[in-house]
Amino acid sequence: MSSSAAKKPGPPSLQDGESYTQFELMIAGKPYLAGDKYLCRLRDEQADTLWTINQERNTDKRMALYKSFVNMKEGKVAIMTPFTCEYGFNITFGDDVYIGPNCQFLDVCPIIIGDRTMIAANCQLYTPTHPLAPEERNGLQGPEWAKPITIGHDCWLGGGVILVPGITVGDGAVIGAGSVVTKNVEARSVVAGNPARVVKRIAADGTVRSVP
Repeated sequence: MSSSAAKKPGPPSLQDGESYTQFELMIAGKPYLAGDKYLCRLRDEQADTLWTINQERNTDKRMALYKSFVNMKEGKVAIMTPFTCEYGFNITFGDDVYIGPNCQFLDVCPIIIGDRTMIAANCQLYTPTHPLAPEERNGLQGPEWAKPITIGHDCWLGGGVILVPGITVGDGAVIGAGSVVTKNVEARSVVAGNPARVVKRIAADGTVRSVP
């Protein structure tokens, strides 16, 4: 199947007793109930589809299956297996993107990844968040919401990087392996640590200088 003929990624139609209300709140980044009937079915169906995709060991064949599951341009994208996400259609990949094995993208809100960005193995991108007070969380029945994550063009995330909800990573940035990113990352900077901080700057001519 050609990419032009592939089914556009998106949520399924409603069944009896279901409503788009909580889904629309979720997509908008507003408090919603994750135990909603429609959302539960949606996550189950997407999990089944993703399991099938992860069983395909040939990268080209696997990426052909991904064309109706995540949003991709026409350029080459390589997603190594296993790959985990919740919804799939909330993820957008630019051209020439590489995603290493065992990455986890919790795409309750959109996750956007720019062209030529490389994400190493075991990276975790988390958009969901919850109330801090236990009284508000109320176990599995309480509200949650999410904040989008955006990663620019020409970025490199080392192995085991964690991005918390709402993070934006500027073009050309590098994030050191094992870093926990709790603040936005400036373009052409190198950040590392927990919490991650700027340790180097990358000049337009490609030279790199350390930051005291």
